[in-house]
Amino acid sequence: MNKVAIMTDTVNYMSEEIADKYNITIIPTYVIINGESHPENQLDLVKFYENMPKWKEEDKLPTTSSPSPDDFVRAYRKLSKDYESIVYIGYSKHLGMTVQSALLAKKLVKDELAKTKIEVLDSMSWGGAQMMITLEIARAANAGSDRKEVLKLANDMITKVNLIILSDNLYYLAKGGRIHKARPWADSKISNTAILKLDASTEGKHTPIARCRTKGETLDTLFNLVRSQHVGSRLHVAINHADALAEAEQLKEKALSQFQCEEVFISNIGPLVTIHTGLGTRVFSWWGED
Repeated sequence: MNKVAIMTDTVNYMSEEIADKYNITIIPTYVIINGESHPENQLDLVKFYENMPKWKEEDKLPTTSSPSPDDFVRAYRKLSKDYESIVYIGYSKHLGMTVQSALLAKKLVKDELAKTKIEVLDSMSWGGAQMMITLEIARAANAGSDRKEVLKLANDMITKVNLIILSDNLYYLAKGGRIHKARPWADSKISNTAILKLDASTEGKHTPIARCRTKGETLDTLFNLVRSQHVGSRLHVAINHADALAEAEQLKEKALSQFQCEEVFISNIGPLVTIHTGLGTRVFSWWGED
């Protein structure tokens, strides 16, 4: 029997190729459109992006839903047939109820799956940061690490990853109630780009860092922040975007020109988070090797 199964949710936005390569189980979150619930990874993302302006204008943005405890129970049962233990790493509990659902499901199968150790961890992040945590522990699990070793690595990675959001419009975060300490900026009439941080250093809550009036100022502020934390380290970088591929590619080029990058990932922000951040959002996540 294999040692450790790795699970995460769709909000990490890793590619199917990576998930398949490292045997990562993905639990879908849901988007409700016109009263019908859809797993977010089964929606046509291009059409979804195209519909966002219309939904906003009509004040009819889709709503979102976390996986149910039953979703996790089914996944736990399936994985317990082949693995001694299961480690699930979810997006920040301050952004949704997915971690809570995973914990409730763990209680529900406590007796039924008594021989299977189930661990539920809050990444205190989402998107690329959550993806890179998941990827590192999946690599370790695939290499033969046991549950304790995987957990130690996961907790270490949670404190290492950084996530920065570049947002030109905080309307969506404010509307969804996930604005946290950046609420005053959402109410401001000043037109600029807000730089927010969300990771273990902010306890998984959106925290304002700076506001910039130009793209150049925004990029300088972002990369000065990265540079201030990592001098000479090899970086692992993930870039997410909501229909802003050109800007994401620019972030990648600038990162490669200024830092030693071991790997750089680019992926779209899926429907669930786009509803709460809006089109054009860019996210830059990274961690540095010791």
